[in-house]
Amino acid sequence: MIKTLHRAFMSIRIPVQRWQTEAAFTEILHMLDEHPGVADDLALFTASTHPPLPLDVARERAALMARRIKQIKVRGYGCGINILATIGHHNENLSGSLQGDYTRRTDINGSVCEGSFCPNDPRFIKEYVIPLYTVMAQAGPDFIWIDDDVRTGHMPIGPDCFCDRCLEQFARISGILYTRETLDNDYKDKASIGKLWLQGKRDTFNRLFETIEKTVHGINPDIRLGFMTGERYADGYDFDTQASILSGPAGQEVLWRPGGGFYTDETLRGMTEKSHQIGRQVSLLPPWVRSIQSEIENFNYEALGKSVHITTTEVASHIAAGCTGAAFNIMGDNEPLAVEKRKLFKAISNQRPFFDSLVQSQGREPATGIFTGWNKDIDSVRGFLKGQRYNPHFADQWFELGLPMAYDTAHGLMAMFTGDAPYAFSDQELTDWLSKGLYLDGLALQALNDMGYGMLTGYSAEGHLHADCIEEFTDHPLNGGLQGSLRNGRQSFMKCPCTILQPAAEGAHTLARAVDYGGRVQAACVMGVFENRLGGRVCVSGYYPWNNVLGHTKSEQCKQVIRWLTRDSLPAYVYSLHKANLWVRENPSGLKVLTLLNSSMDAAEDLILHVRTGLDYLLIIDGNMRKVQVAASGADGEYRIFKLPQLKPWSVYLITE
Repeated sequence: MIKTLHRAFMSIRIPVQRWQTEAAFTEILHMLDEHPGVADDLALFTASTHPPLPLDVARERAALMARRIKQIKVRGYGCGINILATIGHHNENLSGSLQGDYTRRTDINGSVCEGSFCPNDPRFIKEYVIPLYTVMAQAGPDFIWIDDDVRTGHMPIGPDCFCDRCLEQFARISGILYTRETLDNDYKDKASIGKLWLQGKRDTFNRLFETIEKTVHGINPDIRLGFMTGERYADGYDFDTQASILSGPAGQEVLWRPGGGFYTDETLRGMTEKSHQIGRQVSLLPPWVRSIQSEIENFNYEALGKSVHITTTEVASHIAAGCTGAAFNIMGDNEPLAVEKRKLFKAISNQRPFFDSLVQSQGREPATGIFTGWNKDIDSVRGFLKGQRYNPHFADQWFELGLPMAYDTAHGLMAMFTGDAPYAFSDQELTDWLSKGLYLDGLALQALNDMGYGMLTGYSAEGHLHADCIEEFTDHPLNGGLQGSLRNGRQSFMKCPCTILQPAAEGAHTLARAVDYGGRVQAACVMGVFENRLGGRVCVSGYYPWNNVLGHTKSEQCKQVIRWLTRDSLPAYVYSLHKANLWVRENPSGLKVLTLLNSSMDAAEDLILHVRTGLDYLLIIDGNMRKVQVAASGADGEYRIFKLPQLKPWSVYLITE
C-alpha cells in the first residue's frame, strides 16, 4: 500500500528579475500573501537565458539568493533554487554565458550546439558542474531543482550527442570505437546497437547525477534534490535509477517535475497529450517519490497566451495522470504582475481544495486500463522502419472516447502496439500480452509475425492499398448491428496505407472490409478479431487504426472491441458519445477513484458512465468542491450505469464510490 497523501505539493518558480530587485521581490511576496494556497514552496531561478552561467555570475547571484531564501522562509514558505542550466539547453545569449574549451554537444554530422556542454567531458564536470552546485548548496536552499537541460535533443542539433567523448564512452560498452559515419550506418539497422547506445546515455546522465548528489549532500545532506523531465525515449528513460541516485545513501526525499509542451491554449488537445506524457513519466518513479509537481508553464508568459480556466484545468488533468501537485512557471521577467496574474493567482487559490482532494483520493496509486506498448528501450528499434521514431501519441484519440489508460504494464488489462514497437519487448513480455488482449495495427502485426508469433496473431499482412479505400463494417456481433456502416479516412488527404489482412487461422473473424467510392471490394478483410490457443484475444486493424475514431459508429465499435479484448474487466469507461478523458484507480481503502475531463468545448449533456461496482451511488465533485450524488439507473453485465449531471467544457471532475 502506498502511503496516503494529505494535500497537493504546490510551488511557484520565480524569475531572476523578480527576486533581484527589492521592488519586484516585494511585489511577488505580497501577491502570494493575498492568495493563500497558491504555493507552499518558492523556487528561485538562477538565470533567464538557457546556456550555463559563468561561474562568477553564479557566485554573485547565489549570495543574493541566500538572503532571499531567508526572507521567504520567514513568511512560512519553503524555498529553494532552480538551476536553469547545468549542461545548457540551446544557443542563446552566448556572449553572456559560459565560455571555455569544453566539449559541446555534437550531432551525427559534426554540427555543435554552442550553448550546451557534454557531461562526458571530465574537465567540464570538475571545473564547472561541481563548483556550480557547491555555491548553490552553500546558499542554504531547502531544495535544488535540476532543470530539463539534462537530456539529449538540444537545438539546433538532433536528439543525440555524438561528440568524440561520447563515442569513446560508447566504445567501452560496445567494444567498438565508431566514428560518426560508421555509427550512423550501423545504428539505423541494428537494434542491439541501439540498445547499447541507450544504455550509454543512461550511464552518462547517471554519472552526472552521482556527481551532483555527492556535491550537494556533501555540503548539506538535508537539501532535497529534484529533477525536471519530459518523455525521454532517446535518453533511455531511466527515471527510477535517477531518483535513487538523487536520494543518496541516506535516502533523502526526492522531488520530481514531469513536463512537456503545451505553453498556450491554442490547441487544447496538447493538454491531454501532455497529461499522457506525464503519466508515462510518473509510472517509472518509485512509490516513495511523493512530491511530483507537474510543470505548468505558460511560456512566453503573455497574459492572453493561456486562459485562467485552462491553466487550472491543466493542473487537475496532470494530477489525474499521476502527479501529486504542480509547479507554476507562469510569470515573465517584466510584465505588471498585479495586472496580468492576479486573476490567475485567485483562481489557483480558490481551487486549491479541489487539487488537494484529487491528491488525497488517488495518492500515488497507478491508473488501470489500456496500456500503449512502450518501454525504456522503445527508441532502440527505430531503424526497423527506415528511421521512423516511436510516436507516443499514436492512440490518444482512443482515450478521448472515455476509455481509461494505464501507463505501466502491471496495470494494463490489454495493450496496443504500433509499428516496430514489438521488437523492443522480450519474448516473455510479448507472450504475456498475447495471452491477455492485444490491439494491433498492420505494421505491428507484421513485426509480431516476423518474430515468429503468427500462430497467435491469427492474421497475415498481404500488402497495402494507398488510394480511395473506405472501411465497411461486416455483420459480426462486435459491430453491434452497424453492418454496412462506412468510415472514410480520405486517403487522398490524410495519408495512411490500408493493410490488406488475410485470416491465417481457424476462428479469425472479419469485422471490416475495404471498398472504393463505387462500392467495389478492394480488400475482403482490413479488420478482424481472433482468440488464440493461449486464451488471448487479438484485434488487428489495417485501416486508420488510430485516427478518425471519434464518430458514432466507429466509437461504438471501438468500445465493443475493447470490452471483448478485456473480457469486461475495464474498471469503468464512458458509454455514451462524448469527448472525455478518464483515469481510474483504486485508493488504499479499495474504493474506485475516477477522474473525468470533459475534453470538449461543449457542455457534456447526459454523459453515461459504465462502472464495475456493486454500489448504487457515485459522488461527483467539481473544481469548486460542489458535490452531487448520482444513483445507478440500471446495469449492463458487470457494469452499473450512471448518467452524470451536465459537465462544463474543459473541466475536471472527481468521481468516487
